[in-house]
Amino acid sequence: MRAPAPTVAVADPRTFLPGVWQIDRQVHDGRAREDGRFTGTATFLLQDQGLSWVERGTLRLGTFEGSATRTMAIVPARSGPAPWEVRFDDGRPFHPLDLRGGSCPVDHPCGEDHYAGWVRVEHEGLMVVSWRVTGPTKDHTILTRYTR
Repeated sequence: MRAPAPTVAVADPRTFLPGVWQIDRQVHDGRAREDGRFTGTATFLLQDQGLSWVERGTLRLGTFEGSATRTMAIVPARSGPAPWEVRFDDGRPFHPLDLRGGSCPVDHPCGEDHYAGWVRVEHEGLMVVSWRVTGPTKDHTILTRYTR
């Protein structure tokens, strides 16, 4: 999946992301034909050589409504051309991150499922992340807007 043209290049996420961002995440489950939404906050804190990334909020999907949290880290990449990578809270790799051009494709195989998308910085106060999730039991589109 290719991202639209970026507007802001980010050389170092440690200088761009720290702070609290508002999250508005729209989720569409194509198999269940349900739309959902996650609203809350993302807090990026400088940690070691990278950033901690903690999301907290409320998820509404179908008949479900409840609290949801997610913790990740942005760390210097161990290999590959991207200077950074996003890792799950247990240290497993999620995806490379290279916003030096303002956007980058993201890809994550997850068992039999496949996540493909992009991250784009539209301006100093808006970062957008898009995912298309496919697999034997998944058909999701996810669009997240992070705003200051």
